[in-house]
Formats: sequence, structure tokens, C-alpha cells
Amino acid sequence: MAGGFGTRLRPLTNSIPKPMVPIVNVPMLEHVVTLLKEHGVTDYVMLLYYQPEIIRKYFGDGSNFGVSIKYILPDKDYGTAGAVKLSEQFIENDFLVISGDVITDFNLSDIADYHTDKKSVATISLYSSENPLQYGIILTNKEDRIVRFLEKPSSSEVFSDTINTGIYCFNKKIFDYIPEGESFDFSQDLFPFLLNNNVPIYGFKSEGYWRDVGNLEEYIYANLDVLAGKLRHIKFDNKNGNCIHPDAKIEKGAVIENSIIGSEVLIEKNAEVKNSILWNNVIIHTGTKILFDVIGKNCEIGEGSRINDFVFIGDNCHIGKNVFVSSSIKIWDKKTIDNNSKVTRSLIQEDTFFNDLFTDSRITGLSNLQINPEFGSKLGSVYGAFVGQNKSVLVGRDIDDISNMIKRSITSGILSAGVNVLDLQVIPIPILRQELKSGSLSGGIFVRKSPFDPASTDIIFLDKDGKDLSTSKTKSIERLFFSEEYQRADFTNVGTLKFPERTNERYKEHFIESLDLEAIRKRKFKIVLDYSYGIASTIFPNILGEFNCEVVSLSAHLDKDRITREEKEFKKSFENFRYVVKSLNFDIGFMIDAGGEKLWLATHEGRVLNDYRFLVVMLKMFLTATPGVKKIAVPVQASREVDIVADEYGVEVIRVKDSHYNMMTACNDKEVRFVGGTRRGVFFPEFLYATDGMYSIAKILEMIAKIDMTVEEVDSMIPRLHMAKINLPCSREDKGKIMRKFMEDTIRYKQQLIDGVKIFLNETDTVLCIPDKSRNIVHLNVETDSENRSLEIIEEYKNKILKYIR
Repeated sequence: MAGGFGTRLRPLTNSIPKPMVPIVNVPMLEHVVTLLKEHGVTDYVMLLYYQPEIIRKYFGDGSNFGVSIKYILPDKDYGTAGAVKLSEQFIENDFLVISGDVITDFNLSDIADYHTDKKSVATISLYSSENPLQYGIILTNKEDRIVRFLEKPSSSEVFSDTINTGIYCFNKKIFDYIPEGESFDFSQDLFPFLLNNNVPIYGFKSEGYWRDVGNLEEYIYANLDVLAGKLRHIKFDNKNGNCIHPDAKIEKGAVIENSIIGSEVLIEKNAEVKNSILWNNVIIHTGTKILFDVIGKNCEIGEGSRINDFVFIGDNCHIGKNVFVSSSIKIWDKKTIDNNSKVTRSLIQEDTFFNDLFTDSRITGLSNLQINPEFGSKLGSVYGAFVGQNKSVLVGRDIDDISNMIKRSITSGILSAGVNVLDLQVIPIPILRQELKSGSLSGGIFVRKSPFDPASTDIIFLDKDGKDLSTSKTKSIERLFFSEEYQRADFTNVGTLKFPERTNERYKEHFIESLDLEAIRKRKFKIVLDYSYGIASTIFPNILGEFNCEVVSLSAHLDKDRITREEKEFKKSFENFRYVVKSLNFDIGFMIDAGGEKLWLATHEGRVLNDYRFLVVMLKMFLTATPGVKKIAVPVQASREVDIVADEYGVEVIRVKDSHYNMMTACNDKEVRFVGGTRRGVFFPEFLYATDGMYSIAKILEMIAKIDMTVEEVDSMIPRLHMAKINLPCSREDKGKIMRKFMEDTIRYKQQLIDGVKIFLNETDTVLCIPDKSRNIVHLNVETDSENRSLEIIEEYKNKILKYIR
């Protein structure tokens, strides 16, 4: 498999395909050929795609390397399995598939022998990885048969630390399962298909060295590992711990430590090169220091310069005298940097801004540090390139000044890509979603101060229908952002900026049409409403005027300094809210978050339902007031009280992953009439497939009026279970191991693998273990019909998990 673009290795792969990037002065692909030859494999089919002529020219027909090579150049991207399908004509029986850009010393003969012994259609080489998130993870049973497979999981989806190495043994029968002329991927399509159709796939747990050279840092470490002698089959001339090409010239007084020096390189006296890789035809002048870097071919670095660690310089660059280059940056091909420059951002872009740009469909970073105007402008340009010229998108924000600044910088970037922007200015995110619902636009962006951290900003990306962007789309944006391969529009095609009118009026019309307004008006509710100083305070009063309610409003003015509240301040406001409801003896109280999405409910006695009970009570009211409901959806974390209520009404419960996107996706099933989250967000798909705190308030009033019962009365009718919860700290690397061991130790119980691992100890007792998406913790939830039993079980499983970590 030699068709890789090597996007994350740029600028090193700007002029060569990824498999031809050198490791100790020899292309990676040649090291793979050497390993294969050691195991008697001499008949190859190379699948090319990106810059194929370079590979053809280097290897020819393979005779110079003692092997036979045939080439296939697909006319388009058929995916990994689809590309291998093109080689069917050359395959007689069993065959091996291996990436041309992997560095490994696995015993390939052992893998092939195991495959033959098992008489398997497909055998996957497996490896235990400390960080499985960037690879496909796999779970096998005691017979080494693969029972679960997930490609590049999020943190919450990790169930094992055993990964797919991309080395496969297949029988020719595998081609029967791969469609011809279609894009078909091993991990996304073929292996799930085989599992779903009960076709045995086996995993062989390989030992030795394996590294996927997937990014620039991995490239340095791969070279240094080879230099350290960790791969027995890779031979090179070791000169005092260095790999120095015979044609290189090192002047007396130059210091070379733990480095790889290419052909025709000149390193002058008093220069220092440490832990670095210099490609061919590089000149390092006297007094210059190169520390943990990669320098592309035909570069010259002037006298007295210092290149700090993790700098990656493309081909044909000229860096002047006494230049200082900061750490962790890339310098693109053919750049010239003047004498005495201090390079931090000019002529370069940072290699990584975050470890991962997106969390679900959101980017969160420190305000004006990580998320600053330069970042916003670049992100806008990338998003515009992703959307495409002449399309139109919506943008909006909360009342925060930083949000305004970032929204404007993002807007400028979008316009530069030739995309039109409709700016809704200050608006709640549910109304932004409502405007996108028609699908006439191409997407939207909402900027807000983080509700959890006053020093952070959130940038939320919405699809053209108002739903959160899918993972595949956020990954596409992320690839564009990091590879920097996006184009701005010609000056004649720059986008236009408009400010739409009547947005709030359209929202109100749809809002009122979706309710039984007469039922609400007849009840003449008395309510307390706390707006949390958010934008809903400028919109909802106009709607409430239709309800014939008596309303006491709290925190009902805009205050940008209080839309994010620390826990102590929130508790104080919350207690004040409850006190007002109780002292006025009003029917009910609502606190809506500053973003207009989440909701807290207080009974006339000032009692507040917890997150899980709030969902169950809402569901009970909805099913009582809404006959004919067939399905509802809730996250896997939701209490089993949901199932008890649903069973009473003969309603099917669909469990989904605990993310806004997955709950939105559940709304695609037209029979799903209610989606409830565990963090005080409820969806009513007939109105909007997202959380809307204002509409939730109106819907609660409608349901109370229709069923003629108070919240307290509904709550008293529902059985109570007992949930115990604990968060256990762990490293990012431990998450996969914890989930794998948890699954193995509980295999005798019924398991649910929707999000994390949920086990059913019996008809009443459940244990859920789920890694956090962004924090280095694992959540443990236990639910039984007894408080003492819940506490006993959570203590037992807490100790199990702590033992896994130790």
C-alpha cells in the first residue's frame, strides 16, 4: 500500500510520496521490502496513487532489489480494500497486505503461519499500544477471533488498547466480499461487514517494534529508534552513534550527536547537530545549532543561527545568519528568512494548535491566547474552503466581547474563501439552528464564552440542517487546518456579508404554532423565570406574553461578565431562585442557562429534581400527554427509571451515545418523538432536533396543563432507583487498558457497548464504565434498587479499576 499523501508529514512530503521519506537515509518503503525479503516474500504488487512516478523510478521492476514488482495506479480513490481489489488478477491464493510507510520488525512468517493454521479468510496483525486513539482498536475472544472493531475511536469509545497494525493476511476468497469499482475500506466497510455476517476474522498478537510514521514527531522518533538499533533488519554504518552518508563532509570541530546526515551535506566547524535528521545537500554554517529537527534537502542555514527543537524545514529553504527559530513550527518549501530574524509565526504555521482541534463539533480554547483573531481568520478560511465557493453560511454569537471579536475574525476568513456570510449577530443557538433547519444554507458557526470556564471560548460548528457536524466532517476540516492546503478566493469572488431581518419573528411564529396555546392560557400559570443574564431575556418575554401567565423574572438583563458563573456563584444564584419560587408559592420555577439550551426546574416548594430524575419526570409527562408514541431515545447513561416509565406505555427505548450529535441523529427516525439527555437538555423533534430551553419551558407548561397534574404528583408516581457515581483519575494511555480489562473481567454478564461498557449484573443492577472524552478520568456509574447495594457495588468496581491502573 504505497499511495499515501503524507499530509501530516508536510512539508517533508511536498515533493515526494510518504513511503519515499527516508529513515536513516533509505526510503521507508525500501525498509519494508528488506523485511519482506527476510521472510522469503519476493513477489510484490505496489498500489500507487500520489506522485507514483517517483516510486516507479526508484524501484523499477524490482530486479535491482532481488524481487519482482508489479504496479497498479487506480484512476480514483477506491479506499484501502477497493484498491487491493484491483490486484485480484495477480493473486493466486494467500497473500499479505502491508503499508509502505510503516516501520516494524514483526515476524511476518509467524503471522502467515498462524493464518494458514487457522485456515482463515482474514487475519489481522495486532499490537498493544499505549495510545490507541489514532488507530483502529480490536477486541478478541479466547480463540483469538475478533469480536469487535472500531476505527480511530474517540476517548469515550475506547474499549481496548489492542490496535490494528494495518498488516493483514488474506485468502483470495476475501475478494468475494469486496465490491468492484466502489470505494471500500478495510476498517470502515470490509471488517464490519465480515463481523456482521459471522465470517471468522482472527487476530495475531505480534511482538516486536511497530511505529506508524503518521506525523512529524513520529518521524523523528522512528529515525532515532532505528539509530538506537531497535530494528534488527535495518543495517547502516554506525559512526559514533550517528548515521553519516559517506559523501557528507564534516569539518573538524563540528559536533554531531545521535543524528542522521544525508548525502552531500556540509557541516562547518563549531556547528552542532544533535538528535536531528538532515536530508541531502544541506549546508550548516559555522556556529549554528540544530537541536531535534528535520532539515529538508537543498537547504542552507547561515552562520550563528539556532533552530530549536521540533522544527521541520521543507526543501530549498535559505535561512540567514544569526536567525532564531522557535520550537514546534514548520517552514514550508522555498522560504527565505533574512539575517537576524526571530522566527515565531512569520513565514510559518504552527504544526499543532491543539492535540485534537475538535471535541465533538466544538473547538474550545483559551480566549485570545489559543483562540485569537489570527486563529479565527485561519479557521474561517479553512471552513470556507471546506464549504466551497459561492455557498452561504450563518454565524452568530453570545453577548461576550471576545465572542464578538472571534466571530468577526472567523467571518473575515470565510469571506476570503469566497463564501457568503449571513450574520445573525447576538442570538441564542437554538434560533440559529432553527434558521438552518430548512437546509437552504450550507452550515453555521456559533461563538460563545464557555459556560464552564470564563477564560475559554467555544466555537460550535453546525451542519446545513442545523445539527452538529458529524465526526467525518470535523476530521475533514481538521485535516485542512493542519495540512494548510486550502485556497482563498480570487479577489473578484470574495464573499458578501449580510444581516438578515425577521429572524426572531419567524422563530416566534414556529414556536407558537407548535404548542397547544389555549391549554396553557386556560391554566393561568404563575411562574418564576431566571434568565442567567443570557440572550433569552431579550426574546422569550415577547413569547411569554401569549401565555396568559403571571411571571416574576430574575437575572433578566444582559451581563457579559456573568454569563459564565463559577460553582460558588451559581449555587448562590440557584438558592436565591429556589427561595423566590417557594416564598411566592408560585406554580413552578425555571432557570435557563445563558445559552438558552439547558433548564433547571423548581417545584412550588422550591425542590429541584436532579439531572437523571428531571429526564424521567419529563418523559412521564410527555408520554401521558402525548398518545401514540412508539419510540424515545436517551443516552446509555440515563437511569433505568426511563425503561420502567416507557414499559408502562409500551414505548421502545433507544439508547445512544452521550453526545449532542448522536442524540440529534436519533431524531432521524421519524418514530422517535422525544429525546432526553442527562444534562438537562430535552429534544422535541417535531419542533427542533436540538435542545431549546425556551421551548422546553413552554412544552412543560403545556404538558402540565394537558394532564392536569403537578410536577410533584408526576414524580411521586415513578419508582425510584439508586444511582451511585464516581470519577476515577487515569492517564490518557490507561483508558484503553482499563476498558479492555473491564470487558474481559465482566464477559460472563450481558454487556452493552454503545458508549463505554455497561454490564447487567441481574435484572435490577447495572454497572457502566465509560472513559471521559476530554479529561483524564473514567466514569463509573452503578444503579440498583437499593442505596446500600449501589454503594457496595461501586466500591467493588472502583477497586477493580484502580487495580487495572496499578
